[in-house]
Amino acid sequence: MNLTEFFGHVEQDKALKGVDVILGPSPDQDCVVVQDLATGCKTQLLAGTIDRHNWETLREVVVGQRNPAPLYHVTRIVGYYSRVENWNKSKLGELMDRRQGDYRLTPEQLTEDLPQMQKSA
Repeated sequence: MNLTEFFGHVEQDKALKGVDVILGPSPDQDCVVVQDLATGCKTQLLAGTIDRHNWETLREVVVGQRNPAPLYHVTRIVGYYSRVENWNKSKLGELMDRRQGDYRLTPEQLTEDLPQMQKSA
């Protein structure tokens, strides 16, 4: 969702009020401050966070129905656990390609390996 859509949703929502915009060192680090009128609590949201989430999720965070703790995605593709958020476009593309694979074993493949496993046991 872009910032214009976000501000439109805040204006239409009678329970919320846009309070402030704080400019950061880069556009995705700009912040928006939104107040929950029922509780008076103010929530600061990064523009990058607004770009990545839908209105329903963001609203739940602002009104206190959802924990705003960030979720980090990690994978072991590179040989050690690494946060995906730090990867460049090429490495993210490689991760998406690997996720599309079908790595399930067929019943035939499972029974082929069974005699070998029994011999080694």
